[in-house]
Amino acid sequence: MRALLLASGLVALCFVAMPASGAGTADAAPAATAQTEGVGRLDGASAEAFADSLAALEADMGGAAKLALHMKLAQVRAKLAEQRGRPLTDAEFATALDGKTLAELDSLADAAPTHITIDIETSDDT
Repeated sequence: MRALLLASGLVALCFVAMPASGAGTADAAPAATAQTEGVGRLDGASAEAFADSLAALEADMGGAAKLALHMKLAQVRAKLAEQRGRPLTDAEFATALDGKTLAELDSLADAAPTHITIDIETSDDT
């Protein structure tokens, strides 16, 4: 059980860092534009626009809500990669989620549960 929780946390942390990497290169103006034009929707025009719209959605969220959002993003990305038979690029992932709301993202994540299996060997140090 502990290993499953640790693995889930690790996966979440990996995907928390991924969208944030593109957010540092954008101006504050595009994020404001995304907030006013596409309130509550993800912008998949490019990976940078996606990161900006994601940052706008996260602006009013607490830490737990942000973690839950990134876990949902990880589930959806894993399911899309499974369907396509290869990992998605950031641009492909952004395009796949273009125009989606948080409610639609919730539905997609619920339909694509992530199953993690970890094989743990007990150490025998005696």
